[in-house]
Amino acid sequence: MYSYPCLHVDQQETLPVLRAPASPLEAQFSDSTHQLWLCDTDDGMMILKVCHEARVKESLFWLGINYLFQLDFPNSLGNTQFISQFLQREGGFAIPNVVAEQAGHYVLVRYLEGTDLSAEDIDSNMVTQLAHHWGKLHQQTSSQWGRISHPIFKATDWPVRLEQTIQLLSDRINITIPADILKLSHQQCRRLSPQEFVPIMPDFRWDQLRQCEDEKIAALDLDAFVRAPREIEWVLLEYLLSPQQAILFAKVYTHYQPIPELTNCRLSYRLFLFLMNVLGETDLEDWFDQPVLFD
Repeated sequence: MYSYPCLHVDQQETLPVLRAPASPLEAQFSDSTHQLWLCDTDDGMMILKVCHEARVKESLFWLGINYLFQLDFPNSLGNTQFISQFLQREGGFAIPNVVAEQAGHYVLVRYLEGTDLSAEDIDSNMVTQLAHHWGKLHQQTSSQWGRISHPIFKATDWPVRLEQTIQLLSDRINITIPADILKLSHQQCRRLSPQEFVPIMPDFRWDQLRQCEDEKIAALDLDAFVRAPREIEWVLLEYLLSPQQAILFAKVYTHYQPIPELTNCRLSYRLFLFLMNVLGETDLEDWFDQPVLFD
């Protein structure tokens, strides 16, 4: 009889029986908030994700997400199955089925066979799939924002809480944010007035994805999905696409709805994403020098 690592005996009672010791997987990033194991069970191959709570407390990303959206990660791990089923129903990517979950501790999901992606792997088919996925999800609008499972904030809360979050993160980060940039972002925040909020993945990166054997893309990390203005994902997308890929993405996406206006929110959203270290960038000047791809 083999045991699941990092789980108590009572947590394992209802889980599939392991046929071999679980194999630890190397973390993608030095600040990863989960330890992952590949598990060979009597019900197929699975991935066990166990949360490092100490790393969550040190993470600027989770500080920002938890403060702005009141996501309450890692307790929100208890909503992973809800998010998985929602994305399977409404999106265009493959999503792993959740076998078991426990708030604040772990998630066990079915393993999806395939190849992990990097920015160098991205081709037109992958860009097209992403555009369809976002196009479908961005049609799932709500007048409230916050958690996917239970958005509680009103539209009028968005500019206030975003400004507060930017200030909180700028006070915590070990990088000096110029006062004029902060002032401009605060002024822009106060003028924001989004009315529709959609499911977004604020930590989206190509290396969060896997290409399955049928060439369909799978989203593996569901922890940070929230309801927010879709413009955040579009601002992030300018860091992830080439100009040619951006043209293709926009062509496909506009089958669902128009491209959003970014001019009046780009500075604030770029600063917000930088402060949360979503792509690991540490040079603010380089970050703001990123070319504009949309508008």
